[in-house]
Amino acid sequence: MRGVIDKIIGRKEDVLEASGETYIKAIPLKAYEDVDVIKSEVRAGNIVITNVSPLAKRNIEDVKRAINELNDYAILISGDIARLGEERVILTPRTVKIWRS
Repeated sequence: MRGVIDKIIGRKEDVLEASGETYIKAIPLKAYEDVDVIKSEVRAGNIVITNVSPLAKRNIEDVKRAINELNDYAILISGDIARLGEERVILTPRTVKIWRS
C-alpha cells in the first residue's frame, strides 16, 4: 500500500538512493508558479533555499499562498521547512531535518 501512495504523491526515494547526491539550490520566488519548481527539486532530494522578496515586491498575497503550499508539501512528504531571516525560506526532503534551538 505504501508504494502505491508514494507513486500517487510523487515520492522518488528510489532515485535518491540510486544517485546518492543532494544539492543545495537557491531558487528565487519570482512568480507563484515557481512553487512547482521548488517542489520538484525537493522531490528529487535537493535542499532549496528560496528568496521570497522578488514576489513580495509585486504581490504579498501570492507569497502567503506559496508559503502555505510549500508548508503543506513539506508536511505531506515528511520534509521540513523553516524561515531564514525575513526574506528566505528553506525546504528540505524527508532525509534532512532542520535543527531548531
